[in-house]
Amino acid sequence: MSRSTLARLLEAKPLRPREARTVLDELTNPAAPELERAALLIALTSRPASGVEWASLAGELRRRAVPVGVGSARRAIDLCGSGGAPRPSFNVSTVSAFVVASAGVPVLKHGNRSARGLCGSSDLLEALGLPVTTSRAFGRASYREERLAFLHAPLYHPATAAVAPLRRALGIPTIFNRLGPLSNPARVGAQVVGWGSRAEGPVVREALQRLGVGHGATMTSEDGCDEFSPKRPTHLVVWHHRRHRTVRVIPSDYLDREDRHGPWGPLVPHEAAEETERILAGGGGARRGSVLLTAGAALWVTGRARTFRAGVERARLELDGGGAERRLRRLRHIAERYRGGARR
Repeated sequence: MSRSTLARLLEAKPLRPREARTVLDELTNPAAPELERAALLIALTSRPASGVEWASLAGELRRRAVPVGVGSARRAIDLCGSGGAPRPSFNVSTVSAFVVASAGVPVLKHGNRSARGLCGSSDLLEALGLPVTTSRAFGRASYREERLAFLHAPLYHPATAAVAPLRRALGIPTIFNRLGPLSNPARVGAQVVGWGSRAEGPVVREALQRLGVGHGATMTSEDGCDEFSPKRPTHLVVWHHRRHRTVRVIPSDYLDREDRHGPWGPLVPHEAAEETERILAGGGGARRGSVLLTAGAALWVTGRARTFRAGVERARLELDGGGAERRLRRLRHIAERYRGGARR
């Protein structure tokens, strides 16, 4: 690692795109000493939040990514959380993806295994029988046939594999927790992204706008989750092209009592899969409530619903009518052709 790179990271001004490239070159070089790369990762993580810098770093990760191969994704949406929130929660955005796709909005969801929690997006999908961690071809087929695909980050960002051991060894959220939600290799046109820090919501919005995400929302709940809370208010930063505003969502204004009560914390993969199937089959509870709010927001920001309330009601119809459950069933049928990474 060059001393000049580390010295540059100790300066306050945001990294420019060329500087972001240099930093990531050194950070992802497996031949570099681990101690030096750890120092670089800590220095990069410790820098002040900056929409300009995050956009430069995420843009560089996107440039290095393996092409998704689905054509233009400007009409598609991504739903994800940042991970590392003060209070972990159920895999709400993953389950919401089935609901949103069922309502007619294409979904290209970027995700990964959990580094420190009970169950990440990819862990859940694997437990549901979908080969998202082994087959890019499955993703292409599921998007072509159902307009719904799950993009396991390591399959599309091989350059970051050298950083994974460092992140596990440090055991704390790093800059890659922030960059993951910004680095969808499909370059979607809309995004709903959870964030553990309410103060950073506007920064995320700026970074995504700079990356070409024309409309979307970031959310942080008052109980410390990077998902919509079914119990306490959630704060949103919503944008459409250059216009943006803040919204405070009170769950009791949109959810039935049944969908605001009960646990909504994380589960281990096989239990999360069982809970997902229960929710998609129309089961109630607080986890369903969070899914309704998340899917409703996605339908709203993409224009499928005229208001947030209308989006939540449409999401409820998709769950109660079985549309989301049928989406999972059809993806499992497609998965039979891609077991073991076949036709990758």
